[in-house]
Amino acid sequence: MEQKINALGWICPKPIIETKKLLDAMREGKVTTSVDDRLAVTNLISFAESMGYLVTCEEKGDSVDVTVEKTWSEYDDITTYTGDLVVQITTDSYGTESEGLGNNLMQMYIYSLTEVKPRPNTLLFMNKGAFLTAEGSPVLDSLKTLQAGGVEILTCGACINFFSLDETPEVGGVTNMYAMVEKINNSRNAIVI
Repeated sequence: MEQKINALGWICPKPIIETKKLLDAMREGKVTTSVDDRLAVTNLISFAESMGYLVTCEEKGDSVDVTVEKTWSEYDDITTYTGDLVVQITTDSYGTESEGLGNNLMQMYIYSLTEVKPRPNTLLFMNKGAFLTAEGSPVLDSLKTLQAGGVEILTCGACINFFSLDETPEVGGVTNMYAMVEKINNSRNAIVI
């Protein structure tokens, strides 16, 4: 089976996400993604190599066709338990150098969580991260998708009070530091952003 994606004009991570969706839906086959963003080419190659897929590129003027080939082996049907994951989001911007870039990166990160599996079990929003669950947040749709998919979303009540946000977040529930510490300590994996 071979499928094609016209990703001209798309920026990362969308070309990778759409390529991965097609590959995930097939046992074996090829997906050729046409991109005109050099970073997308690099990222598609890295993605393919990290998954153990074959990858080839063909220049087409101002664009590149990246073909990713998935082959099946008996080990592909084995599912491994990866453990649960708690992600602590302590800011509304990913990184510190450029606020505009950081805000875009955070939006892309949270959107990307909706497209990958396994997903985190819990997202904990604290400090300036509390703004991401509040009214007007640019990531509310993605967070609602995650919540509908079973991801627990909790926002620090003390942070809501400190920043004078609405008492009830637009998505998820309110929690306290003791409960957050329990979530983190009882998880197998926890990361902080």
